[in-house]
This record gives sequence, structure tokens and C-alpha cells, in this order.
Amino acid sequence: MRDIEGIEDVLGKLRPHWDEIEKHFEHENDQFKALMAEDHDTLGQVLKCHLIVEHYLDRFLSVHFGIDDISSVKLSFFQKARLLPDHASAAAFVKPGILKLNQIRNQFGHRLRAELHRGQFGPINEILEVARNGVHFEEPIDALRAFTTVASTFLVVPPPTLQDVFMDAFSTVRVHAR
Repeated sequence: MRDIEGIEDVLGKLRPHWDEIEKHFEHENDQFKALMAEDHDTLGQVLKCHLIVEHYLDRFLSVHFGIDDISSVKLSFFQKARLLPDHASAAAFVKPGILKLNQIRNQFGHRLRAELHRGQFGPINEILEVARNGVHFEEPIDALRAFTTVASTFLVVPPPTLQDVFMDAFSTVRVHAR
């Protein structure tokens, strides 16, 4: 007994249509090659930004909630981001941008030809206007990398001696993360 039976019958039935099958295959193969040739630099950079922010997000949540092994909780990036405080925390300032970063990453994770545009950045642009005031970004990916730096910085938990200072400094910050 063979693992695959009946393949000889299939080939016999397809043989009379081989020219048409090959023509169709070549057309499909050309489309496949075009998809494979797409520039992946932006995709890789978006994924890298997302992973870096998630690293700092995990660190923040671990300290904030006192969970030693945050990965054992098995939360998605979105769920982790939603757990960030909405006020009185440096993390609250970057929360809407982190949620937007996740949406952007999801677009790249689910579409073969996703593109990056500053118009889709929403709260990321607002955060950069404050944190990188006056800086012009040539390419959208440059802005996303800058946001990654800002978000990661704002997710770093200050040492115990400075925590009250940060709490007081950010006490009036409120976000409306969707």
C-alpha cells in the first residue's frame, strides 16, 4: 500500500489539457514571483518596532502588576496594551500610539501589499508632535521608528526613588484610547 494512490489516473486525465495547464501555471507563477519580489524592508521594520515595544510593554506590565513571568499569562499585544493605565502614568501618554502601532502591524500581518502612510498614524503623530516637536520625518517608517523610541522610553519604569516624582508629573495626563 502506498501513501498516495491514484495519482497515475490523475495524470492520465490531465495530460490532454497539459498546454492549457502550463499556460495557467505560468500566469499564476508570474503573480507569485511578483508577490515574493515585493520589498519586505518596511514589513520587517514594522514588525521589529512592534516587537521592541512589546518587550518594553511586558517589562512595564510585569512591574505594574507584580507578575514575574508575564509571558505565562498568554495575553495578546492588544490585551497588554489595553492594560496600560489611562491616566497618571508616563505609559498613559503613549498608550493610544501603542494601540495604533498594533493596528498598523496587523495590516502588515494580514495583507500582502500593505503600505505605510503618515495619515494612518493618528495618535502616533500627536505623540511625536509633543515628544519630537519640530522634527520632520522623510519617510513614514522613520516616524514609526521614532515613535518606537518614545514609547519604549515612556514604558520604562523609573527606579523606586523617582516613582513618586513621575506619578506627580503625569498626574494630569488622561488619554482616550479607542
